[in-house]
Amino acid sequence: MASSSSSSSSNSKWRYDVFLSFRGKDTRHTFTDFLYGALDRGNINTFRDDEKLPRGEEISPELLKAIEGSRFAIIVFSKNYADSKSCLDELVKIMECEAEKGQKVFPIFYHVEPTEVRNQSGTYGEAFKNYETNADEEKKKKIEEWRAALRKAGQLKGFQLQDGSEYKFIEHIIGEIGILIPKSVHVGENIVGIDENLKQVKLLIDAKSDEVSMVGIYGIGRIGKTTIAKVIYNDMLDQFKHHSFLENVREGSKDDHGLLQLQEKLLRDILMDKTMKLHNVDEGIKMIKSKRYLGKVLIVLDDVDCPRKLKFLADSPEWFGGGSIIIVTTRNKRCLDVNKAYSSYEAKGLEKNKALELFSLNAFQQNHPADNYVDLCNRVLHHAKGLPLALVLLGSFLFQRGKEEWESTLDRFKTIPIDDIQKVLQISYDGVDDRCKKVFLDIACFFKDWGEKTVTRILEGCRFHPKIELKVLDERCLISISDGFVRMHDSLQEMGWAIVREKCPENPGE
Repeated sequence: MASSSSSSSSNSKWRYDVFLSFRGKDTRHTFTDFLYGALDRGNINTFRDDEKLPRGEEISPELLKAIEGSRFAIIVFSKNYADSKSCLDELVKIMECEAEKGQKVFPIFYHVEPTEVRNQSGTYGEAFKNYETNADEEKKKKIEEWRAALRKAGQLKGFQLQDGSEYKFIEHIIGEIGILIPKSVHVGENIVGIDENLKQVKLLIDAKSDEVSMVGIYGIGRIGKTTIAKVIYNDMLDQFKHHSFLENVREGSKDDHGLLQLQEKLLRDILMDKTMKLHNVDEGIKMIKSKRYLGKVLIVLDDVDCPRKLKFLADSPEWFGGGSIIIVTTRNKRCLDVNKAYSSYEAKGLEKNKALELFSLNAFQQNHPADNYVDLCNRVLHHAKGLPLALVLLGSFLFQRGKEEWESTLDRFKTIPIDDIQKVLQISYDGVDDRCKKVFLDIACFFKDWGEKTVTRILEGCRFHPKIELKVLDERCLISISDGFVRMHDSLQEMGWAIVREKCPENPGE
């Protein structure tokens, strides 16, 4: 019977991160057991055989598949490793996979010298003397395969323990192995038109500096902030030994218990220890700050909705080691404005050519419009205004529909946004208080593109506090104030109209 740690390998090419080869009699219940436990706690998906194969029996098909399906192999060369024919057969297969499949092999020289393995001296030499006694030609061929595998493995850079702490030795191994296993986040397919956004965010990150880079990406819901953060995270992942991507911070931290769970997740990721437990959020802050000695870390906090949450997760560059990169995505620009440690960038919608490409991929399953649909596509783009999700949802909705259906959909979209789009755009709206909602609806219905001073004066006459409400709406990217005018995305305006019609179907102007 075999066992493996519970996490799944991060690349579909591999079933396991690590195949663990060892001599059961020597280390199964001691060193190898401790090593396997540490690999498991570090979320490193490891295969080990739990039962000793009968002496002389060929390696099982299950073990062969496990070796072939492992990204790395760790071989624990102990005193009596060479006494096991099955261990030597495993070794031959492992070295074949290293040559043919690009598998990386890490030898551990556990109370043996590398030269004993490489040259088959000491206890390894004694084992081969026994094998060679009365060996026939077939057996001699097998022995030479074993010797060749040992010579090759003995020359590899690995880990050696003679004296000292086994605990520290194992922690060192986990750190070295863990950094080599990519834990990339899923981005999705048909990523179109984000190059300029990526370029601008990367300009705010000094990856070669010893300073801590803290960057915030803000914008309306589903404009692509998370996608930008994911691409940057994946691109930089191999430069960091310690890293964490915390998704959906807003949803996962509605109370202190949720914040505590996020702190635990952050620490589990960067420490590579899934047993980490905290008692309260204040302890979490102290623990995060205390890990500065780990060196640089890469952290993404996705969808942060209020400044308070940053104070519990990543409040200051002083919390982290030099060279660390912290990226925050938010719909609430105030999260970044109140924390001067963060540089900020507003995610932009897609420019026309890229918007058309993304829309076409979903509407026509190709990167350009079908014949005779160019004008219809341009009308769709006019309403979507470069919002990636609007383009994806509309394209998917119009896929394989005739022109009459396109025309009907466009007419409908002018008056009533398609439900899925409205729900997505409404996320930011739902997050503000009732007075801000009323101001938002007033702007959508009456004051879009009016002067800020005029809008402020009118709202004050209606007993609002527009300096606060307009500021909140601007921070949530529901409006923008530029050149002295109050601006609003057309899709957000149409969403506002739909909300008013729903509330007052007979008299929407009241």
